[in-house]
Amino acid sequence: MDPLRLGALTLPNRVVMAPMTRLRADAGLAPTELVAEYYAQRAGAGLIISEAIAVRPYGAGFPDIGAIFAPAQQAGWARVVRRVHAAGGRIAAQLWDVGLPRPERPDAPQWWGVTDEVRPAMLSVDDIAATTAAFERAARAVQDAGFDMIEMHASSGNLFDRFLRSATNARTDAYGGSPTGRLRLLQELLDRLQAVVGAGRLGLKLSPSAMVDGAPDPAAREEFPAILRELSARELAYVHVTRTTADDRARGSGPGLSFAELRSHYRGTLLGAGDLTQAEAEVLLNEGQIDGAVFGRLFIANPDLPARFAARAALNPPDRATFYTPGAAGFTDYPRLPG
Repeated sequence: MDPLRLGALTLPNRVVMAPMTRLRADAGLAPTELVAEYYAQRAGAGLIISEAIAVRPYGAGFPDIGAIFAPAQQAGWARVVRRVHAAGGRIAAQLWDVGLPRPERPDAPQWWGVTDEVRPAMLSVDDIAATTAAFERAARAVQDAGFDMIEMHASSGNLFDRFLRSATNARTDAYGGSPTGRLRLLQELLDRLQAVVGAGRLGLKLSPSAMVDGAPDPAAREEFPAILRELSARELAYVHVTRTTADDRARGSGPGLSFAELRSHYRGTLLGAGDLTQAEAEVLLNEGQIDGAVFGRLFIANPDLPARFAARAALNPPDRATFYTPGAAGFTDYPRLPG
C-alpha cells in the first residue's frame, strides 16, 4: 500500500495496527519486556496505536490495564517506544480515562471509576477540571516516553462518547444541552493535549455506529455528521472511526454510518476500522472513503501483516482463547513469513 502523510508523520504504508487491550501489564500497571517485544514485532505497521492507556488511577470493576500516571509505568512505555523505533516503526499512545479516579474514602458511590455506570451528569465541574488536568499530565508523560503521537479515545460507549450523545448526556450546563455543549469537554481535552504534543501529533477515535446501553443510538445518524463537520476545523492528524461489524449486528446493532457517509462530513485524514479484510481495505482506499486501514485481530495473529498483504500470503488465524491470558502464548509466538 502507498505511503500516507499523517499529520507530522509520513507512514510507509496505510496498514495501521488497532488499539487492543491485551491485559499483559504487570501488577503496577506498567508494560513488561514481553509487551515491548509484542509491539516491536509489529513495527512494520504504518502506525501502531497502543492499547488504551489509563491517565490516572481507576476504580474497581476493571482488570489490570496499562497506565502512564506513575514513573514506573512511564519507564515501561519508554522501553516499548525504544523497541518499536529500533525496529523502524512509529507508535501512538491511545489515552483514556475509565470515569473517575479510585476514591480514598470507603463510603464513595459505587459508580466511581466504572465507565459503564458513569454518566456525564454525575460529574461536577471540579471533576471535569480534574479530568482535563489528568490528560494534560499524561500527555507530558507520553511525550517524555518518546511516543510519536497521541490518540484520544472517545469511542465505544466510554465516558467521552457518552458526553457527545444526546441519548446519554443529560447535562443542562455548558457541557450539555446542545450539540456545541456536548462537544465542549472533548474540545477542551483536545486543546490541552495539542498544547503539549504540538500540531500534527494528535488523533481522535470515534465510533459513530457504536451501541449505547445495549441499543443503537437513534440520534447518531444526525449528530455525528455535525460532530465531524465541527472537528474538520481542527488541525488533527486524523480521526479514527469504526464501522458496524458482524459481531455488533449479532448483539443487535443497527446498520450504522458507512465510511462513505463519514468521509462526506470530515475533511481531514480518516482512518477506518471494523474487521476489514485486505480486499475490502483496498477498495475503500482506492475509492478515497478512508485514508488508512486499521486492523485488529489480523495484527494479533500476524505480526508481519503488511508484508503478508504485499506478498498476498496466507494469514495466521487468531486464537481468541489467548486474547487476554497472561504470558507469551497467543501474544508473541505467532509465526512470521520465512526470511
